[in-house]
Amino acid sequence: MAKSISRYTGEYLLTNGQTVQTTKSELDISDGWRYNDYSKEEQELIQCCMERYREIAPHIYIHEGEDNLTTDEIAEKVKKHIMNKGKKPVVAIDYLQLLGAPKGGERLDDKQIVDKNVMALKRIARDYKVPIIVISSFSRAKYNEKVSLSSFKESGKIEYTADVAIGLQLKGVGQPGFDADAAKVKDERDVQAVVVKNRKGEMGSVIDFSYYPKCNLFEEKKNG
Repeated sequence: MAKSISRYTGEYLLTNGQTVQTTKSELDISDGWRYNDYSKEEQELIQCCMERYREIAPHIYIHEGEDNLTTDEIAEKVKKHIMNKGKKPVVAIDYLQLLGAPKGGERLDDKQIVDKNVMALKRIARDYKVPIIVISSFSRAKYNEKVSLSSFKESGKIEYTADVAIGLQLKGVGQPGFDADAAKVKDERDVQAVVVKNRKGEMGSVIDFSYYPKCNLFEEKKNG
């Protein structure tokens, strides 16, 4: 919740022509001791963004993943949600490589577990007719290369099963002389979302963003 409220403070400041560097971080929001030092304007900004979050909060359901959360448990949660709410959810998995082995798959290696889980998530999406957004880590060796399907860690079935695959990269990565460490310390980073697969639409699109790490805000750049 603190991350979302922090992000809203960044959006508010940008919308009103102010610098996002004065935004409130997640810790600024969650650490009550800091509030004694905030000005009236700062406290009003946080309160305004809390009220904005209050509008969307009733529509967000967070299920903390215990160790070895399985796709069977995810399917059961989706089923119960539809039964209890009468609505189909958008499911977000954070993140793929943390899911446990499927039943009977205790002896599988990491790649085999990811492959099994990707296929199981595809079945959940199909059986319950719900969209599933799956966050995946990158292979460490791919951090300083341009995004491709091979960037996704244990990527076997991701390449064949996902309807859409989008990767995030720092602008300029993979080019001669690019310094990733220097790019990562900036208060405003140039980041690109690259559509590396799209089963039902255009592929290869690149969308440019300004990323503000202090408030975890992605702001799409307007290119004409």
